[in-house]
Amino acid sequence: MPARILIIDDDPSSLALMTYLVEAAGHAALEAADGGAGVRMALEARPDLVICDLQMPVASGFEVVRILHQSPGWPRVPLIAVSAFSMSSDSAAALAAGFAAHISKPIDPETFVARIETFLPPEPTASP
Repeated sequence: MPARILIIDDDPSSLALMTYLVEAAGHAALEAADGGAGVRMALEARPDLVICDLQMPVASGFEVVRILHQSPGWPRVPLIAVSAFSMSSDSAAALAAGFAAHISKPIDPETFVARIETFLPPEPTASP
């Protein structure tokens, strides 16, 4: 069963590339272009995985992870941070905030899907 993966990124090129890679791997991609829309979509759609940029308008990735983790009923699916900030301190900050992993931009199309799939449950639970 394919997973439903929410991708939250305000950069159209990054959003398009990640969506393409996720869909090419047989998963369903949901898209949000800012943190506020991403939070709403995550709470409504209940995806199996959330990929979230850190620097966005309306709500940053750090705000997204905080809001979701504080939301009653949030199923605590993994959130993966993606960011152009690639210092080890940036990765540590993302992990400390509650992200399961940090992927640096530009993403590597050859390894991106394999990396995110390690965070998917064996049988995705999100309903279509």
